[in-house]
Amino acid sequence: MSNTTNTCSLPRVLNIDWRMDLKTSSSNISRMNVPSVLFKLEVENKEKINKEEDEEQKTKTVIFELNKETINTMLDSLEFVKNQLDTIK
Repeated sequence: MSNTTNTCSLPRVLNIDWRMDLKTSSSNISRMNVPSVLFKLEVENKEKINKEEDEEQKTKTVIFELNKETINTMLDSLEFVKNQLDTIK
């Protein structure tokens, strides 16, 4: 009988870059200023990492945009995770 373990290997984040944008619009009826953050993550490309290929192909870029409410929700969740990890010490 073989003892195999199924594991999932997730890509590692290698670099994070971000910038804040302010989306503006105006009309006679209303004026809007909506902040958002554009994130750019450089992550390992697990499909290419073990192959003898171009160094650039061993990473990939993931770009996404979040509004203020979503960022706050994400930060609350990360704070919860941090607190859980702190209890393990």
